[in-house]
Amino acid sequence: MKAPPYAPADIQWLRDNYGPLGPRLCAEHLGRTRRAIYAKANELGLHSKGEQRARSPLLAGAELEEAIRLREDDRWSFARIGKRYGVCEAAATNAVLIALCPRKGHSPARRDAHGGLLPSEIDRLRLMLQMGTKAVDIQLRMGVSAACVAEQRRRYQADLATRERAPLPPYGNGERYSGVRVSKADLRRVEAMLLQGFGSTRTCRETGVSNTVCKRVRNNLVKRLARKGQSLPGCDIDGNRQRQLPGLRNVHPAQVSAMKTLLVDGIPVRRAGTITGIGHCSAYRIRDELNAERAAQGKPPIPRIHVNSTAGRKAAKAAEWLNGPRDIVRFRQLIIELGYDAAVIAMKAEIRDREDAARAARQAERDRPRTFEEQLERVRAGAKISIRQPIRKADPAYTLGGVATGAL
Repeated sequence: MKAPPYAPADIQWLRDNYGPLGPRLCAEHLGRTRRAIYAKANELGLHSKGEQRARSPLLAGAELEEAIRLREDDRWSFARIGKRYGVCEAAATNAVLIALCPRKGHSPARRDAHGGLLPSEIDRLRLMLQMGTKAVDIQLRMGVSAACVAEQRRRYQADLATRERAPLPPYGNGERYSGVRVSKADLRRVEAMLLQGFGSTRTCRETGVSNTVCKRVRNNLVKRLARKGQSLPGCDIDGNRQRQLPGLRNVHPAQVSAMKTLLVDGIPVRRAGTITGIGHCSAYRIRDELNAERAAQGKPPIPRIHVNSTAGRKAAKAAEWLNGPRDIVRFRQLIIELGYDAAVIAMKAEIRDREDAARAARQAERDRPRTFEEQLERVRAGAKISIRQPIRKADPAYTLGGVATGAL
């Protein structure tokens, strides 16, 4: 039932006693809830200095120790810890970080008799806010709750605005970490990319939103679509990826055609996959597809060629012209832009230019005169000092022919 309105005598009593007694005792005297007394005092502009009972943590004892172990050793998220123990994410965060504050070697914030932060602790917290420290790092270093950090930030922002000073930097100096608040526009961008079939990692890289937030948005989107009987592109109704979008990491059809040609010409599977820039697993899969096609046409399958000779190993080594995944992705990008034959020429030219540049850099480093400190360090490492005699061109007057001529 709705509480009766405040009588003038109750309001006057609240004005006189709210400061020394606090909301708890005032609520017991007036027969109202503490939240109602606090709201009315806030409306009247009253402030309390009475001693307040600290809220007991929702995680304590063995549960708190297990939560700390899950966070530190198993790297569980605070949301997962809260879900396990039936508390919200903020409660799990506060309990774990406040308990970890002294264990990590930090000094917990000192408080007065009423439970408020001391002026020196408020100055310490404000200094961290000026430096753009993350909220979770402030909690860990001072052993305070997230609500305390947010309230002190709000008060400091209001104080700076009153004195016409520059506002505080955002938490983490604008770093897009998982704990920062994400705008609705960024969330819509994340959902739009997920609905196009992209994964959370690609979405994180394109939008700048942390990977943790992208995964949370994806999980919520999967549940929302499942209630409608729909799913994300390329995924089943549970959000499991079934197929990938076409991109640079996919094998290009021109590579498949080139490899099938090499297989028909008698090139071994692994060597053909290396020449065409296809992974070995995909190479064997393409070989099986080619055999199925030839069987449907009534042709014999591609014979299994086992090369275990020195010449075969040298040929396989010479076929390794792409150096690692970056070269493979770049080669496939050139195939899309130029076609397979032109891409092979362009890619080999890029590799040759890169090797020439690396060779020139190594030569320049060898020819560079060493400083005394570098030479001394080489001597400490075991290098020996050798005296190099300068080689000069022989003087004609002191050659054998010159001496003989002088004697005559």
